[in-house]
Amino acid sequence: MTQYIPNGRPGLPPGTWKKWVLACGTGEFLGITAAAAIAIAHRLLLGEPASNSDRMLNLFFMLMAGALEGSILAYFQYRLIGKIFPEIAWKQWLAYTIAAAVTAWMLGMLPSLFLTGNGATDPGMEPSPLVYYSMAALMGLLLGALFGYFQWLPLKGLRKEAMLWIPANALGWAVGMVFIFLGASWPNANTGWPLILLAGALGGIAGGLSVGVITGFFLLRIARSAP
Repeated sequence: MTQYIPNGRPGLPPGTWKKWVLACGTGEFLGITAAAAIAIAHRLLLGEPASNSDRMLNLFFMLMAGALEGSILAYFQYRLIGKIFPEIAWKQWLAYTIAAAVTAWMLGMLPSLFLTGNGATDPGMEPSPLVYYSMAALMGLLLGALFGYFQWLPLKGLRKEAMLWIPANALGWAVGMVFIFLGASWPNANTGWPLILLAGALGGIAGGLSVGVITGFFLLRIARSAP
């Protein structure tokens, strides 16, 4: 249960920041690993998408992967969020986090599926590492703000500074997405699926820890602000 101090603001569980970082890291590690496993299974069973119907099927599978990732992340986050903000119901946090994850996956997948022809890449047109990871950070910034908006919906009205959750996630995911992209881009066409899964898992845990480190500071400030 949340304990209240004389000024009316709730006290925080011991080690809140560390617990939040661990929750985000664990959630993304398991979530991205599960999503990578779904992507690998889809490619092994159906191959690279060649037609629009194949791409739509691929998008469907990855949205399911996004929903699974969001569910796992929501579970680990709520174990702490539910203690800090008991007013937020588990189903509410779960629904908004899944909505955020699925929307982010959809927006992130659409360009690569439908704006690059058959998906073949001309090696001479590949962006430099600086450009590639700058684009990853920009994508994380935009999608992170969207993610923060969805999770802000159950937070709004509970604390005066709840709006900070949106820029907190924008900054956190800008850094986290670089690590996730790093894990996704390291394998090549000749890499076996166990190493692809491992790379995705490592990218997920590094990305999740980054998100947790940054958003954790904002979480402390929000939780300590006036009701």
